[in-house]
Amino acid sequence: MNSYRKITLVRLIKNRVLQHILFWCLSFLILLNVLKVSAEVKQIDIIYTAVFHLPIVCVVYLNLNLIFPLFWERGFYLNYALGVIVLAAIGSGFYLLLFDSLIDYIFKGYYFIAYYSFWDISLFFAIYLFISSLLHLARSWFRAEELEKEKSQAELKALKSQVNPHFLFNSLNSIYSMARKESKEVPEKIVQLSNLMRHIIYESDADFITLEKEVEMLHNYIEMQNLRSIQNKIVFDTIGDIKDKKIAPFLFLPFVENSFKHGVKGGDDDVFVHIYFEVAGQVLYFEIENSKGMANDPFPDKYRGIGIENVKKRLDLIYPGQHKLKIIDNTDTFKVLLQVQLN
Repeated sequence: MNSYRKITLVRLIKNRVLQHILFWCLSFLILLNVLKVSAEVKQIDIIYTAVFHLPIVCVVYLNLNLIFPLFWERGFYLNYALGVIVLAAIGSGFYLLLFDSLIDYIFKGYYFIAYYSFWDISLFFAIYLFISSLLHLARSWFRAEELEKEKSQAELKALKSQVNPHFLFNSLNSIYSMARKESKEVPEKIVQLSNLMRHIIYESDADFITLEKEVEMLHNYIEMQNLRSIQNKIVFDTIGDIKDKKIAPFLFLPFVENSFKHGVKGGDDDVFVHIYFEVAGQVLYFEIENSKGMANDPFPDKYRGIGIENVKKRLDLIYPGQHKLKIIDNTDTFKVLLQVQLN
């Protein structure tokens, strides 16, 4: 119920019509206290203040709906300044005409006069034009920021949805290779894959998870790869406190997948994979290096490298200006260096 009320309140705050109504109500209350002739507010003061707003409202909306989009939004700032001056002059002339002549035909039982001179009332218009234009710019800026945020969130969600299938394809590829060799460990690996997929399903919706969980998942992935014959060539080190640090999920898995698919399973005898994590203060350092071989990948070339490209895009969206990624692709080795500023 509280969540529903909060959503309703946010929608009301963002409602443009309500914003304009609140602006003019506030304006009316301020000017009523400025224009009243005595300490007590009387009916004549309310009428005068209401009529006083007529030229102001006309000038403000002519600016917002005509002058502003015609000149300012197109970058014609000098033309906009001249347009505002002309608009203020027209508004001042309308004010003088309204209170010197027209108002007597509307309110015959009252005696109204134009209290302010042409230049004095022009100052009123200048203030209202400045404030309304500033509010319009602020609202446009916040709206643009909101749209950009929504776009980034939608893109990030789409990228995250691609992580699971990509991981699943590579894992099934590993089990497929074992099945072709009629390995007795296939059932065990299917159970391990099930456990990994359960982890992914529960963690994929989270914006951030502990670094400890991420590292644990990588250990499980390595265990599933059936690499007992070369376990001594796989080095996995962590330095620093990884328990309390938060990280976006599945940032490192594509790099690990890539190193095993194109390195360890590449068919060479002299193979290795070195994985290194270090937490220093609020900075995470990740390094992975592997030997390069000729991997037998049954999937088409167009699907290769999707995981790493997704990681690059996710890093740009989640850690803009807070990460450094360097990929070194040598003849015999492939190395990734990643530095992330943890929030």
